[in-house]
This record gives sequence, structure tokens and C-alpha cells, in this order.
Amino acid sequence: MKIFKTFISFILILCLLSVFTVSAVQQKTGSAQSNEVPYQSYTYWVDYNTSEKMPVYSKPMYKTDLIVSAALLGADENSKLNDVAIDSNGKTYVLDSGNSRIYVLDANYKLISTIKNIKYGGKPLTFTDAQGVYVDAKGIIYVCDTENARVICFDKKGEVEQMLVLPESELIPTEFKYRPVKVAVDSKGYTYIASEGSYYGAILYSPKMEFLGFFGANTVKSTPLDVLSNLWKRLTSNDIKRAADEISLPYAFTDIVVGPADFVYTSTGKGTDNNVQTGQICVLNPGGKNIIADDGKNFADYKVGYHLFATLSQNMNNLDVDSDGLIYTLDKTYGRIFWYDSECNLFSVFGGSAGQGEQKGTFSLPSAIAVNGTDVLVTDSYKNTLTIFKLTEYGALVRSAQLTTLSGDFSAALEGWEAVISQDTNCQLAYRGLGKAYYDKGDNKTAMKYAKMGVDRDTYAKAFEVQRTELLENNFHWIFIGIAVVVALAIFYKLTLGKRKVKLIKNKQIKLALSSVAHPVESFQTIKEKGQGSVIIGAVILLLFYIITVLNDTTGGFAFTVFDSENYSAIYVLLSTVGLVLLFTISNWLICTLAGGIGKLKEIFIVTCYSLIPMVAFRLLRIVLTHVLIPDEAAFLNVFAVLCLLYTLFMLIIGIMRVHDYEFGKFIATTIVTIIGMVIIVFLLFLTFMLIQQVLNLVSTVYIEIRYR
Repeated sequence: MKIFKTFISFILILCLLSVFTVSAVQQKTGSAQSNEVPYQSYTYWVDYNTSEKMPVYSKPMYKTDLIVSAALLGADENSKLNDVAIDSNGKTYVLDSGNSRIYVLDANYKLISTIKNIKYGGKPLTFTDAQGVYVDAKGIIYVCDTENARVICFDKKGEVEQMLVLPESELIPTEFKYRPVKVAVDSKGYTYIASEGSYYGAILYSPKMEFLGFFGANTVKSTPLDVLSNLWKRLTSNDIKRAADEISLPYAFTDIVVGPADFVYTSTGKGTDNNVQTGQICVLNPGGKNIIADDGKNFADYKVGYHLFATLSQNMNNLDVDSDGLIYTLDKTYGRIFWYDSECNLFSVFGGSAGQGEQKGTFSLPSAIAVNGTDVLVTDSYKNTLTIFKLTEYGALVRSAQLTTLSGDFSAALEGWEAVISQDTNCQLAYRGLGKAYYDKGDNKTAMKYAKMGVDRDTYAKAFEVQRTELLENNFHWIFIGIAVVVALAIFYKLTLGKRKVKLIKNKQIKLALSSVAHPVESFQTIKEKGQGSVIIGAVILLLFYIITVLNDTTGGFAFTVFDSENYSAIYVLLSTVGLVLLFTISNWLICTLAGGIGKLKEIFIVTCYSLIPMVAFRLLRIVLTHVLIPDEAAFLNVFAVLCLLYTLFMLIIGIMRVHDYEFGKFIATTIVTIIGMVIIVFLLFLTFMLIQQVLNLVSTVYIEIRYR
């Protein structure tokens, strides 16, 4: 009974400790609507101790400058402004797929001409419900006539020069449906056509308009679990079940543009489900490979929105790229524009949500986006308008500073970033830029401060390394003296106190626990034969293991530690440390009792906890080292972690074999059954919890019924 009372008291203490979840101070400004614009202007703040992005207010970087309606372009009620394109001279081409027209606007967005009455073979040609328009360097206009499965190429007079229909090729599957939605041409004359629903990639033509094949198809990512699951289905399913299975197909391109250096940028919209999709934007090199380092990046809001009972998935359906490689993506669901730099760092989110289309800068059904210099143009196919966003002074300041930083001239961007911070303290790009700038100027202490605020661990590590070197050089004599004193004390103990056999640790039980690391066989044999093991010491070791695990997750060096302070809970750590040890102890005792094991519950608990000493020591050491080392110097930490884990397992094997008097083969067999028993216990606990919950709900319902009757 004493051992059970000890267990219960120990668990109650840990539960009280775990009620408090680890939290950290975060910037809680949230995303708010600015008085300067009628829509939410925000960016994302990533706190230094969390992996989750948090929307915060951003001083507007773009503002609505002009709205051009279809009526101003001379269109009638049948008009449908579906797309917009910019030519090399800065002229704007607006696609009116309702009237089969192209409106040409000058640099001030005034109507110059209307291209209509398109002729092919001397006969009029229409392209009702066409989805895309593009103008190449030669002034040739490409219209994606989606419903008629063709791309019409004509000059500014409306004379058709070429018609790109589905080519005849063995590379094209027989079931392929050709529905062109977007087209782009690079500087060498290669033509890329995105077809609706095509998961093969873009259709690629040579400068001589010869079909070359498909380009840059997306891939379906799978985990090892998916592979095993598919293999199991193939082995156990019949043809009928296999035919009913859903096949995961790659996302199809919804937009395609050619950026600087002829890199191809693509968007994939919202995919085929209502989950939060990642990797919506790809940057493809000439070989068709996505070069974005974090190809699992979420290029939209962090979470899916909800409206009444419907899930509203964001739809990053369109994009454009300016001459500096800055990316502008359009979320069709909420009518927002996400502005990224060439390294996929978010500048700002601007524009209005769907349903708020009555105000300037908001949309009802946004259909396309284009960039003209620094102007951002968005068409709304429901309101039949073209909205032009102009860069604000603040936006121009951020843009200039970030481009200077990306060019590597960090010091030159210092003044710009300081001006940005003076206007908006929520701009995390500014903190990163300041960190790089001060590091470049040699002010490493200030660089570390700003790099930490900007969550730039790379710059922080570089500045910390220089700062550490300076600290060591300036205090070398004190460090040398300290080392000499420690060595002298060690020699003194060895020559004097060691000969007198003075023992620093006199408690036999503590000494036995510590000696179990160096002599596990003798120590665990002593625990079994002489009963000198201590449940209290084991519980203390387990408690230390739990506490140090929490500290290791939360208080390590900035360059090493990343945890979500909003969702991190010490209760989960409790279950994965203390709970796992107790679960193993109980399951092993139950199984081995039936399998001829002579180990007591107390002995199993003690040897299991003593086996954790290497892990406790390593995690404690890791907390210290992460505040001293930089990531490049700490590669051995992972190796050391594996070695400590393996040694813990080795000690556990020795301990369980000794307390049960098992051979190794029997140990393996009972351990496998023990793990199965752990799963069964967890299942029974979960089932019991569910039954208790249902009984309580039933009692509560009956009580409410009786009370009100």
C-alpha cells in the first residue's frame, strides 16, 4: 500500500505543476481596420518563441487610387472584365470576355483604343467567357478562349496571326481536356499555357510554336505512412475497392507568369478540398523544378475562415511579378492581395473581402491581378471594374529598404529601416533589416537585439559568435584563472581527501542511483538482491526529467529553441514523460507477472527512473550549451542525444532483465507484449473516459428534465 500511496501523491504533485502552461509575451495587436483605408491592412508577426504566425495591423503600403468601370470604357451591360495584362511600354489591356473586346489604356489608365471585331480568315471571331489575356514583347495579344479550347493570337488591329489549339502528340493523354486559362511568353519566345484542371503542368511551345511537352507539373507529396497504407490496400483490397478509392492528383495551375531571368511563377488556387493548402505559389527554373526553399509555405492567411456553417477556403488563384521579383497574389475568396518579396517574406496584405465590394479597394468577385511598375491592378468580373492601387510613401519606403537589404548592402538600408520603425513598430521585416545592418556595421549587441525581434536566427548566430569571441578575448585572464582553480581543487581532492577516503555523497541510496550510470549491472543487481533502491529518489529523477524537458523546450538559446507559446502545454509533456514511464511500469509488471517475472512494481519503477539519468544529464547540458554555442558548432548535440538515448535504453534493458531474472530473448518477447499492453491500457482509459463523459451527460440531461418538470 505504501508504494501506491507514494505513486498517488507523486502524480497529484505533477498534475498541480502541469496546470500552468508555458506562455510568453507576444505582441497582441491583432489585425485591425485602418482609418486610412476601408479595408484591413495587416501583416504577420512571428514571435521568437513560436512557430505560428499572428496577424497584426500594418500601416497601409497601398491605397486605392482609381477605379475604372466598364461604363467608362464604353462597354454595355453584357461586359465581363475577366483579365488584365500590361505590355512592355506600360500600356494596360483589359479583357472584356462578354463583348469579345480588348480595351487598351495608357499609363494614366485612360482609354486609348478598343480592339474589337477580331477577324480570322476574313470572318468575325468571338471569345465569349475567355479567361486570360497576355501581350508579348512584339505587341501580339494572346486570348485564352477557354470555352472554345483555343488560344487566339492577334495583332493590335484585330487580325489573327495564329490559333493555338490542342496539339497532336503522343505526350498528350487521350482523356486530356484542353481548357486554356492563362498564357505567358518568356524573353526567348517560349510560350507557356495553363489549362484548367491539367495536373500535367503547363503546355510548352517553342519560339517556332512547336509543341515541346508539359512543363513544371506539381507533385503529390506522401509520407512513409501513406506509402505503407497504399501498399497495404494493394495487398488486401480487391478490384472493386481499388476502383472506389480516391486518387490524389497534383494541383493544377490556375495562373502562370514569367518573371525576371525567365523564371516561371505559378499559382494553384485552393486545390480540391477545404483544408488549409500550402505551397500555392511555385517558382520554376528552366528545368521545371520549384526553387522555393520552403515549398510547404502557406501563401495565404494562416487559418481557414468560416462563415455560418460553411468553410471558406482561401483561393490564391492569380498572381503577378514585378521587375524586381516581388510577388503579388490575389485571394479570390476574400478579395485580398498578398505582397511578398523575392524570398517569400510578406510585406503586407491589402484589399477588401468578398461581400464588401461597395467600398473602394474592395471586391465582389475579383478575377485577375497585374502589376504595372509599382501599381497593382485588379479586375472585378461582377462589378465590371478595374481597380488601381498606388504605393503609399510608407510602402515605397519599405519596398526600397527591403530591396536594398536583399541586394546585400545592409548598411545602406539602415536609415530606411529606422524610418520604417518610426512609422510602424509592427513591421518585422524592419527588425530583420536592422539586425543585418547593425551586424554589418559591427554593432553586434544591437544586431542581436533586433535579430531576435525579427526572428532572424541566422543573423543572431553570426552576431552572437562575434560577441562571444570578443567576450572571451576581453576576459581571457579571468577564464584562465577559473580553470586553474578548478584543476587545483581536483588535484587537491585527489591527493588529500581522496586518500582519506572522504566521501562527498554519504547516502547509500543516492550513491547507488548515481553509480547505476557507470555500473548498471552491479547497481541493478543490488537493487534486486538487497532492496536498496529508493522510490523517492526514482520519483525525484522522474520529476527532474519532466521539469528539465519543459525547460529544454522553452528556455534554450534563441538560435536553437522554437516552440509555440500559444499552444505549448506542460500537461502534454507530463503525459509524454511521466505518463509514459508510469504506463510502461504498470504494463511491464502486469505482463511479466503472468510471464514468470519476479520483479516487483517498485523495482520496475526504480530501474526505469534510474535509467533516465543520462537523458536528464544531456538535456540539462543542452540548455547550457545552447546559450554558449551557435548552430554550426552544435552538430554533435544530435549525436550526443542519440548516444544518451541508446545508453538509457541499454540501462533499461539491463535493469528489467535483472529485476525479472530474464534472459535477453525472454526480455525481448515480454517487452513487445508490454508495448501492446500499453496500447491496450491507453485504449481502455480513453474508452472509460468516454463512457464516464456519456454517463455524466445523461445524468445532467435527466437532472435538467426533472428540474424543469
